[in-house]
Parts: sequence; structure tokens; C-alpha cells
Amino acid sequence: MQLPEAISLIQKGIVPHSAPQTWADLGAGKGLFSEALLSILLPGSTIHSVDLHKHPDLPHHPSIIFHQADFVKDQLPIINLDGILMANSLHYVKEQVACIKQLKARLRSGSGVFILIEYDTDRANQWVPFPISFARAQKIFGDAGFSKIEKIGERKSMYRSDLIYAAVVS
Repeated sequence: MQLPEAISLIQKGIVPHSAPQTWADLGAGKGLFSEALLSILLPGSTIHSVDLHKHPDLPHHPSIIFHQADFVKDQLPIINLDGILMANSLHYVKEQVACIKQLKARLRSGSGVFILIEYDTDRANQWVPFPISFARAQKIFGDAGFSKIEKIGERKSMYRSDLIYAAVVS
């Protein structure tokens, strides 16, 4: 996926604000969605890019702060987030509801959102061990205390015959 496609996939989930925002990109990989977030948010916004591995081609930008960590097991030094983006990372988490509840505590009370990008399938494989179809995402986030999940985009996967969807959760 290229940057313009990533921007297009998540843009509807970013509510315009009058001030810079602070977001986390969990399971950031090479930082594609960190860059996409940064291009959508107001100047002065901060993106906490979290991944198990530091990739050599991570974007070098003063507003993107990299944390080499496991977002499930490690205590992250980030709180009061305006949003959390998880692009193809939640499907690696076995205890998804517990993870979301833990992450929810890092969101700004009353206004923080999740943007979720996942394969729209319930079929597991070695790359997607705990799949999250859109229907399953509605149940998982509902069980974690969220009341609204809205699909904001979708596209065909490069690797599978499934669709990839983006959803905003509040």
C-alpha cells in the first residue's frame, strides 16, 4: 500500500480539531500509517509509533516518536491520546477484548477514538492468527465498552482474496 492509499483509507475517521492531536500507531511496522496520520492531522501533532522491531525505513520526522515495545505486554509511556490506530496488528492478539480495555484507558476521556484496519475475514492462518471480521470487531469493541463502530473504508487485499476494512470506534 502506498501513502495516498493509506491516507484515503483512514481520513474519514479523523475528526478535524482546532488544535494539534496526539495519536498512537500500535504495531506500526514501517510507519506507513504513522505518516498517513501525520499528513492528516494539524501541524504540531504527535504520533507515537509503536512496534516490536525498529525498521530501518521508519519515517524520520520530529513529530513521529518511535517506541520499540510490545503494545500488549509492555507499559507504554503514552496517555491522554486523541486516537489509537491499529493497522493489521490486533489480529495478533489472542485476548482482544482485554487488550482493547487496557488501551481504552490511554484515550482522552470522552473524546478518544480507535481506528481499526483489519482483514474482513474469520478464517485464521499463520499471518492472521486471530482474525477480526467487521462483524466480529463490532462484538469485540462492544464487549470492551464502546458503543459505536463505523466502517469508513475498504479495499482489496494484496495478499489475500479478502477485503481490508477501516473502521472508526468511539
